[in-house]
Amino acid sequence: MSRKFYSYSLIVIVLFVLLSASFLTSSSLVKKTGTSDDDGWYYLPAYPNYSPQGLPDFDQKQDNWKAHKGIYRLIGGLWNFCAPSSLADIFWWFDSKHEDPNGFPGDGVDSYPLVRDLNAPGTPTPGPSTDDHNFNNVNDMETRWRLGRGGKELIESLAWYTNTNFCQYPLLRLSAGTWAKHLEQGANQWIQDAGLQDHYRVEAIWKPDFSLIADRLQNNCGVMLNLLLYNSDAILFDTFLGHYVAVAGINPNGSLALSDPFQNEANPTPTALDHNDANVVSYDIYAVNFSSPFPDKSSWWIPEYFDFGIKRLGGIPQFALIVSEID
Repeated sequence: MSRKFYSYSLIVIVLFVLLSASFLTSSSLVKKTGTSDDDGWYYLPAYPNYSPQGLPDFDQKQDNWKAHKGIYRLIGGLWNFCAPSSLADIFWWFDSKHEDPNGFPGDGVDSYPLVRDLNAPGTPTPGPSTDDHNFNNVNDMETRWRLGRGGKELIESLAWYTNTNFCQYPLLRLSAGTWAKHLEQGANQWIQDAGLQDHYRVEAIWKPDFSLIADRLQNNCGVMLNLLLYNSDAILFDTFLGHYVAVAGINPNGSLALSDPFQNEANPTPTALDHNDANVVSYDIYAVNFSSPFPDKSSWWIPEYFDFGIKRLGGIPQFALIVSEID
């Protein structure tokens, strides 16, 4: 069987509900979120211009970033820009590392090419000048997503590069989401187009070990995971879909802090547009388990990951994309 998979994000699948054997009430769900002062935690460092909290936490629920083909028309579309949103977190963070620390969003200075000023048509936010770190350079609502046609800011540009929803091939009615192969190719092409191919390395790793993730994050690499969703109570289809997240922090003893582009449990109040300000983050903390129900896919998993409302789903980390600087 091919190891290609499709990445989706909005988990509103009626079939899944019908085939689940039992449900939990929402009051019985245990949420593994919040900040931690425990020994052993490591978070990607903050940079003043402009990742003031550490890794950004951009949100995928913006504009019309949905798949509308096939069955997804029945539910009004499927939010599925998790891959480009998570990749934007990582590229923005690296870009901030190399920008003038005395600068600020809207100063009009774009000195490092990994994230470019994409000339958003709206009023510069916060401004006063157009700039690579303006909030509306992440996404500007004046440029509606039109399957890759027309103006695009950072997340939409990365969606084009990574061929999300097969936007590069609009006549192909293939399944929605972002293939792992296209994610890797798009990340490499973006880096090359920025003239930084000698400065960064992109690795695509299936069945990534937790120790590898911990090592790379502690060495200040950007790490994305694709979490295969798992319902232990389902009669059929106990695993389905997949969701990309970025890793903001890690405790090698067995916990992760995620920049999740879909759910924000540690800090649920800000809107999706608020998250275009890299100062607005929700680092959701989850305990991991080293006895995976699918050892062929991963040696570890997150038992209580996705809040489905009536059921908390597990997350199986089947794939990682790692971006690291070359010394």
